[in-house]
Amino acid sequence: MHPRLKRCFICGQYANICFLLFAMCAALYYWSIERNNVELVALEIAAYTVETIGFVLMLFSLLNFHKIVRHRYIMKTAMLIYLIVEVVIMIMDFNADKLSFYESGSMALNIAHCIFSGAICFTYLALEPKNTALEVAIILSEVIILAGMFGVIFHLHVYISLFANSIAYVVFFSIMRFLVAQERIMIDCHGDRAREVKYRSDFFDEF
Repeated sequence: MHPRLKRCFICGQYANICFLLFAMCAALYYWSIERNNVELVALEIAAYTVETIGFVLMLFSLLNFHKIVRHRYIMKTAMLIYLIVEVVIMIMDFNADKLSFYESGSMALNIAHCIFSGAICFTYLALEPKNTALEVAIILSEVIILAGMFGVIFHLHVYISLFANSIAYVVFFSIMRFLVAQERIMIDCHGDRAREVKYRSDFFDEF
């Protein structure tokens, strides 16, 4: 297995920890506005700073996956689409006051984001189909992601689904790091050395 593959999962894990911090900062920011009508600029700056760091780490993970891992074109494309969609959501939310059609507390947006994220997570099954440990990791992550839809009951912002996503992917990448370290999952990568098996017979040694 490629020695740099572990970095992909580490960066993915740290990226989602950053997204988790972003969602928490955003929740506090909106709570402050709704409760006290006070905009905490420092908190807003902190939120978008950690999210930007998260996107950089996620991009690094994505580029390394594309460079290192063989095939898995659907998974790689899905990862790219996920990154683009998350960036677009961030930009739209940053300019929410200028966009009349965008509403971060929209029920449709929250549900669509959860379903979309769940579909993206499912593509990671391509890493090694029929690997039971991987299937369990994906099922667990899917449950956490889809649980984010409960936020629509309380008319919460889209950040509740981002929060659920972040927890799910932190769990997923943590499990993947464990599986790779324990060599319980084998992902074929570019540059892997094929195992050479030499067959030798001593049938003719007597002659």
